[in-house]
Amino acid sequence: LRGISLDIRPGEVVAFVGPSGSGKTTLVNLLPRFVEIDRGDIRLDGTPLADWELGSLRRQYAMVSQDVVMLNDTLAANVALGAVDAQIDEGRVRAALASANLSELIERLPQGIHSTVGHNAAELSGGQRQRLAIARAIYKDAPILILDEATSALDNESERLVQDALAGLMQGRTTLVIAHRLSTIEHADRVIVLADGRIREQGTHRELLQADGLYARLHAQSFRPEAP
Repeated sequence: LRGISLDIRPGEVVAFVGPSGSGKTTLVNLLPRFVEIDRGDIRLDGTPLADWELGSLRRQYAMVSQDVVMLNDTLAANVALGAVDAQIDEGRVRAALASANLSELIERLPQGIHSTVGHNAAELSGGQRQRLAIARAIYKDAPILILDEATSALDNESERLVQDALAGLMQGRTTLVIAHRLSTIEHADRVIVLADGRIREQGTHRELLQADGLYARLHAQSFRPEAP
């Protein structure tokens, strides 16, 4: 990343797009300090990230990515994973699962939220695993949401259910979205276009299409049918 200067307002939905290797994931991984900076300054609520106690810093973020890590444990334990309280609030678990469009799953499983989901939730479909990750983020209730390719590799029906769950999760939160499917970020407040570790363009979806630059080319490519 080079020459990045960026302010994100509370409650803003900001999408990061760009070719593979442009720096999108690296940029968002700086925020919870999964990656450390070697120069420059990043602040959250005016405080440098290095001055935050690490656990407190990471409690400010909930993440939903394409690589969802699940334990060979109960549905409830997976939803409450990472929560501050050791005691699992079963009412909150059920509410989070319902908000993530997983009520039908609870009813189908023999022991409901106390059913085990297998190694890395192998008992669930890809769409269900993504919605389980969303339920975890809802349960955590962090003010900042990071979505990293959260709907990639899903069929259309699963993607619709995931998108519906994400829409509810994003309400009232600052949201950072990384997406290859540009149709999923058309309603973002701002789109940041990265290439070679630099910000090349930024604006709304409509503004960037009208500018007819890199974003417009990426957008056109994302709707181009694949060759047979």
